[in-house]
Parts: sequence; structure tokens; C-alpha cells
Amino acid sequence: MSSRSVQWAEAHNGLDSHTAADREELHEHLNHILSSPVFHNSKRYAAVLRFIVEQTLEGEGARLKERTIGVEVFQRAPDYDTANDHSVRSAVAEVRKRLAQYYLENPLAPWRIEVIPGSYIPQFRTPQFRRPGEAPAPAADPLELRQAPAEVIPAPVAPRMWTRWPWIAGAACIVALASLAIVLGTLRKPDIFDLFWRPVLSSRGPVLLCIGNLEGGRGLPSGASASDAPVTLKDFHEAVSETVHVYDAMTLAKFAALMEAGGKKYQLASQSDATFSDLQNGPAVLVGLMNNSWTERLVPQLRFTVENPAPRKIVIRDRHNPSRSDWSLDYSQPYLDVTKDYALVLRMVDPKTEQTVVVAAGISVFGTFAAGDFLTRREEMKKLAAIAPQGWEKKNMELVLSTDVIRGRSGPPTIVASQFW
Repeated sequence: MSSRSVQWAEAHNGLDSHTAADREELHEHLNHILSSPVFHNSKRYAAVLRFIVEQTLEGEGARLKERTIGVEVFQRAPDYDTANDHSVRSAVAEVRKRLAQYYLENPLAPWRIEVIPGSYIPQFRTPQFRRPGEAPAPAADPLELRQAPAEVIPAPVAPRMWTRWPWIAGAACIVALASLAIVLGTLRKPDIFDLFWRPVLSSRGPVLLCIGNLEGGRGLPSGASASDAPVTLKDFHEAVSETVHVYDAMTLAKFAALMEAGGKKYQLASQSDATFSDLQNGPAVLVGLMNNSWTERLVPQLRFTVENPAPRKIVIRDRHNPSRSDWSLDYSQPYLDVTKDYALVLRMVDPKTEQTVVVAAGISVFGTFAAGDFLTRREEMKKLAAIAPQGWEKKNMELVLSTDVIRGRSGPPTIVASQFW
């Protein structure tokens, strides 16, 4: 593992795992989070976060149950009916979402506070590039910047894990600008990473960064509307065309950072907003598989394609070995039971637009996130050197990646199949 990689240390919840200096830092970090725009105007969610963090830092994390929070934060009666009163669960879910937003906007924060799904006890993590008690040092390579993912659930589950598209553009730009500041002045001898991205970064036109959304995942026609009535602000905020997954958003931010690091102009669009003309104007990076119609347009003609053999089951099929069906996921299973995901990675010249297209497309968001890691981190891209044929840099390529998934978190990607032409 590269010493510059920003990976997250093991979580420590017990009081013995943190020094007095650590706890003081965490109190300061908590106050910074609560004073940020994400929490500042929401006393309800701020109160929940403050309570669970302070209780844990005081060694009382074991008593953080739904009923305890309901009684002490929401002033419920000690015997209130938790089965019918969902206020605590809803509030903690919102806290998770807001923490994810905070860390997208503050990727170099000295600590990370997480509340793992299924638990009310926060976990405290420090980036590997610093030790507790030390000021954070910036990562030397912005393309290796990796954020610990927030609570993420595959598309068929409740809509709480989706976020709104207008916010994503700002978040991606924030990460990109931070990365640009880190990379200025850094020069490298071209390696496999540079050769992979050269057709994109050396092109004349701007790069289109196109993300899948809920509309694409549901197979709705772009711009579909239920009626001719005026669209209210509430309708706009809840529209499936404006809703993207947090994991996909973080993947998009990685590509935005890469473009900034390469001094490349780019534009952001959801799959609903992007047009064929946009793809004709320059290279494109497509994020998402079954929720991105522009990815779905490319894949059917390739060796590794995607099939939907049963409701909610998705399979990556190898045309050279069509009987194989283990590269698959069943969307009806509980998301915490998912242990593997698979993704397609493409770099090819689109025969329709004659422009270079790069694709990061997982069967679920876990695979997409792993594919984004592969495409934006030099250490991961070295895996391509082991299988690439001579002259690969001038060829089209399609890769199948696998990633282990542990309780909703994707691990490092592994190349399991490839095609060059």
C-alpha cells in the first residue's frame, strides 16, 4: 500500500482506544461539524449527533439504544412505543446523510465520524496519513484521495440514500479544486495511468462527466412528466431525474478531481440531461450501468454485456462463455448480505460519436465505486500492466472487475476478465 494513499484506519469506539488529546480533538471536530451549514440550521439532527458522540467519548457508547436516544434527546416517555414511533431511526438516518455531505465538502478533515447502519454508536476514524494528535497533512497525489463512503444502499431500497443532483455538482467541484491545489507543481514520468488517460486529457474538447440517476434506474423516458401542471420547487427536489446515489456522486467527484489535476476542462450532467450532441463534442466519462442510458447504449455490442434474466437480477455475461453466470447480483437481497459486486470498465472510441469514452459501471453502486477507484488511483491502475498486451494504449479495452463488499463497503477492485481490440 502506498504511504500516500488516503485510506481509513480501523474504527475505535472504546474509551481505551483514544487518548485525552484525541477526545479533545474530536470535541473540536464535532463543534466544527455542528457549526457547518450542513447541521447549523437543524437543531434536531445536531442534537442527535452531539448526544451520541459525547456519550461515546465519555465511555457510555454501550447505552446508545433507540429508546435511550428517544427519551433523552426527543423527551419521549421511558415506555414509548418504538415500533410505531420512528423518530429516532429517521433522525439517525438523516444524520448519516448529512455527515456524508459534510465529508464530501471537507475531504481533508482531521477526523471522520461515522454511524454504521444498524448501530447508534459512532465510530471515529483518522486518515492513515496522520496520527491522532497531529495536524492533517495533504495527500501528495490527489488521484489517490479516497473518502470513506457514507451509508449506501442499493437502488431498490428506501429513497433516503439518494441525494439531489444540483448539490452533487457543487460537491464535485469542491473536491476537484482541493485536489488541484495539492497537485500543482507535481510532475511525473508517464506511466500506465498516464497512458490510459492520455486520449481523454489530450483531447481538444471538454470532457463530459455523466452520472446515472434514479430516472435511469427505473427505465423512465428522459424528461417524463406525470402531468402538464407547473413543476413546483418541491416537485423539482423530489424528481427522479434530479436524484443520484451518494456512492455514484463520490465516484463522479473522483473523476472531477482527476480532470482538475490534469488541467482539463469538463462539464457535469446527469444521464437525463446529457444529449447525443454533448457526447459528440468531446470525450466522456460515464458513471453507472443500469441507471445510465448512455452506458446501456454501448454495452450490448461488446464481449462483456449485461442481462436481466429475472426480476431484480443483473448478470454480466461473457459472450465467449455464455453459460457463466456468477458475475451477478440479486437486488432483492438485503444490502448488508451483499459480499461481492462486479463492474465493467471501458475505454473505447464510440463508433457513433468517434470520441473516446471511459466507463465506470458496477452492477450496483459498490461496483461502480470500486471501478472509480481503479480508474482514478495510480496504485490500482498498476493491475492493468499485468494483463495488458503490447500496444494496449492504442486499443479499445473492456475489463470486468470484482470487489469484495463488507457491510455495505466495497473493497479494492480485482480484474477478473479483459478484452482488447
